[in-house]
Amino acid sequence: MRIVINHDECRHGGAFADRCLAATLEHPLGHERYCTAAVEQDGRPELTVTLVMGGRRHTRIFRDRTERLAAAAEGWPAFV
Repeated sequence: MRIVINHDECRHGGAFADRCLAATLEHPLGHERYCTAAVEQDGRPELTVTLVMGGRRHTRIFRDRTERLAAAAEGWPAFV
């Protein structure tokens, strides 16, 4: 699965955007995605997340839930 999160276009900034990013990483299939620009089922087992922030795109590939939870705890700095 591929997800694009665009913090540049999201109405909710700051701490809310961090919580939304964490929720996406913890539950990629099930939560309200305010900052999500795209979701694509690509048939791959890993989760690819692209974070758009400050006009730049930062992409990470998560191979398992442990990696996703670690990045969720760290927040957007896990991407840059």
